[in-house]
Amino acid sequence: MVLSAILFFGQSAIAAVDRTFITTQDFNDFAVEPGKTEIFLNPGEHVTKQISITNRINKTVDFILSAEDLVGSDNSQQPIKLLGNERGPYSIKDFIKPEISTFSLKFGERITIPVDISVPTNVEPRGYYGALIVTNNPEIGPNSKPTEVEGKTRLVSRIGSILLVRVNGKGKEEGSLSDFKVIGPSKAFYEKRPEGFEIAYKNTGNVHLVPYGTITIKNIFGKSIEVLPVNAYFALPDSIRYHEVSWKQGFGLGRYTANLSLYKGYGTEYAESKVAFWIIPWKILLMVLVGIILIVTIGYYIATRFELMRK
Repeated sequence: MVLSAILFFGQSAIAAVDRTFITTQDFNDFAVEPGKTEIFLNPGEHVTKQISITNRINKTVDFILSAEDLVGSDNSQQPIKLLGNERGPYSIKDFIKPEISTFSLKFGERITIPVDISVPTNVEPRGYYGALIVTNNPEIGPNSKPTEVEGKTRLVSRIGSILLVRVNGKGKEEGSLSDFKVIGPSKAFYEKRPEGFEIAYKNTGNVHLVPYGTITIKNIFGKSIEVLPVNAYFALPDSIRYHEVSWKQGFGLGRYTANLSLYKGYGTEYAESKVAFWIIPWKILLMVLVGIILIVTIGYYIATRFELMRK
């Protein structure tokens, strides 16, 4: 049975705009939910989802809701790039229609807005990607006068709710593991456990992938000492997605091997890789060695003194 729509965060949309008040602190910001929505549709289908915005600024604020296309990147610090007014190669702009696009919220007020997502009947079966962008207008409220905001610096914030839409059909699900290494600069040895491991996965298809898997760490004897889960994350087409997996701190000594098994997210295909490294806590070992030398020296001194006293 074909899955028509999956929403990772949130519930089914309601039929109309809904407003409510919640108890909140003054964080001088606003919150947007959900952070990410994944949707599967057949050509010609549509679905209604919802986006919620909560004003946590201690005054009434105007907001604008708009849609932007996004693309992946090869930058580990910026995995996705919003395109503003530009149209992306996987454009979603024409598919999205929110119930309203401008609104005001009082402090502690939350609004839930239905968003219709429709795909044409002749659309190509692949991925389409974008985001619903919420922008605040911090200095202009519904009762503000133009003279009140002249000469003021306006600090505008933008928060996005990512939409990952896949049209069912024969999409191109292709990707490969580009790199697997210890986080940080490569070293001959580490004084303590590394922070974790970095995975680089390249998506060469036309649909997003959701890599996941495990990292099995073995000691010098080949015994498994820990298995780290690689939680699912999304990799957009035509990009390299970097993902870090933390390794909790603890004592380590000797040679270790980290073995990665990574599924691409759909089907049973997976990739494997491994990285070997040494942990040599030389400061601790030096202190132990100095302690042993001191104990042996003191023991030798006491023994020789005792022998001299007997003579």
